[in-house]
Amino acid sequence: MLAPSLTSPAIRSLRLLTPSLVRSACGHVPAQRRREIRRAVRLGCRVVRRKDWRLLGDRTVDLSPAGMLVLSDERIEEDAELLVSFQATELPIWFDTRGTVTRVVDGRRPGDRGRALGVRFDALPAVSRLILRGHLGKLPRTVAQREAPFGLGENGELVDYADVVRRIMSERAA
Repeated sequence: MLAPSLTSPAIRSLRLLTPSLVRSACGHVPAQRRREIRRAVRLGCRVVRRKDWRLLGDRTVDLSPAGMLVLSDERIEEDAELLVSFQATELPIWFDTRGTVTRVVDGRRPGDRGRALGVRFDALPAVSRLILRGHLGKLPRTVAQREAPFGLGENGELVDYADVVRRIMSERAA
């Protein structure tokens, strides 16, 4: 049996019945800079450099279905290929995947727990990602270490500086 085309009338009518993210949020979608929400969890793991099998870290600081922050004293360059293995649920499920170093934290900022590596998961299977996302939903979010980037307000919306200047000028005139 052939699968229906994405442009078939039946599929189109089903898509029209399902509200889009923008429509379900009443026309406003808050700015989300990260694809996945990081969760504060300390657990054991094994992060190994792929080219020489050297152990780089064995403790996580935070975890998401897209990656992790792992404590490491090793000097390593960004874009290094890694092998990551960890057990995050109560079930005896090991999550084994390839990863890439996306960030090196030197541990100099207030609130840093020391030197760490930001690792992006490259090949975590969809089923494993779904299991991990379900388990991590019960854990607390990580606390933001930095302020919001320039141009975003406290609520995450974009700031219109022309309106800010008009408001300031009208307050001075009054």
